[in-house]
Amino acid sequence: MKLIGLKDLPDNFRVGLEEDFREELFRKSIEKIGEVKELAKILKCCENTILNLRKGASFIKASILKELSKITQTSFEKIELHINELKTRNKKRRIKVKFPIYASKELASLVGHCIGDGSLTNRQFSYFNTCKQLVDEVKNEVNIAFSTNIIPTEFEKDRGLEIEFPTSIARLLLLAGAPIGNKLLNEIRVPNWIIEGSKEIKVAFIKALFDDEGWIKIKWNRRSKNTQRLIGINMAKKETLLKGHERFLEDGRKLLMEFKIKPSKISNMGKTKNGISLGFTISNFQNLENYFKTINFSHPSKEQKLLKSLTSYKNFNFKFEKNKYI
Repeated sequence: MKLIGLKDLPDNFRVGLEEDFREELFRKSIEKIGEVKELAKILKCCENTILNLRKGASFIKASILKELSKITQTSFEKIELHINELKTRNKKRRIKVKFPIYASKELASLVGHCIGDGSLTNRQFSYFNTCKQLVDEVKNEVNIAFSTNIIPTEFEKDRGLEIEFPTSIARLLLLAGAPIGNKLLNEIRVPNWIIEGSKEIKVAFIKALFDDEGWIKIKWNRRSKNTQRLIGINMAKKETLLKGHERFLEDGRKLLMEFKIKPSKISNMGKTKNGISLGFTISNFQNLENYFKTINFSHPSKEQKLLKSLTSYKNFNFKFEKNKYI
């Protein structure tokens, strides 16, 4: 499924074209209009800009590409196949890109990480985690989903690692439905392409979200005199946005139920200094085993805690094969 094509790009989004195709596109445009001066008027730029764009000295605005498509009767689909670079804030750096952008498990995971420990603004996408394995996973997913030559800025922070990606990657993630700005103060939804996506896409999204925001507990319940084993997730939200937050969490519950994992109902888990925390839990052997088999964690310590939860069940050997998972 094609998710982001030329028609989806904001008019001021700038890209680079393969040299031969770029030359041919401008040559045809000039022939159709008659002269460079007239083409410049239509494209609302000066003649020197046209010449620079034709040479590849400057990146081309999406609005200009759309106009050239109309003038030369070249389809968006054909132009997309020849887009090979993205503009960054560093004018000397050119980022290769695989275009158009298709729905994929890597992109679904990145959206999940944006909702979790990632941060998205109009200027950059950043991700922080104390687990290096998750940081490396995000790097790899950006390379698979978007580009093979992006090296993020990386620095140590709060006993973990933070990586920062350029503006063009942030804007592509925004187009893919990742939330922008302060997540506490903005409503979040699971993008439709994930809800309606393949099994792989749904699993990747859930795993990334729970790797960042999920937790696992094994605790003794004094009242029932039973041991509770729980996977849970809870996130805080400004009080005025709680209804929208419930819808987001309900989307997450429905995705889990597609894999025969039955979560609890959404509940209020208490006030925080910034808002109210809502969440749900997953309990009992069958649900935990189904989660382990179909989704699991990339976070090593969470994966081990989940395995410990399963193996702590009395007579667990009669319920599933221990050696299959260890």
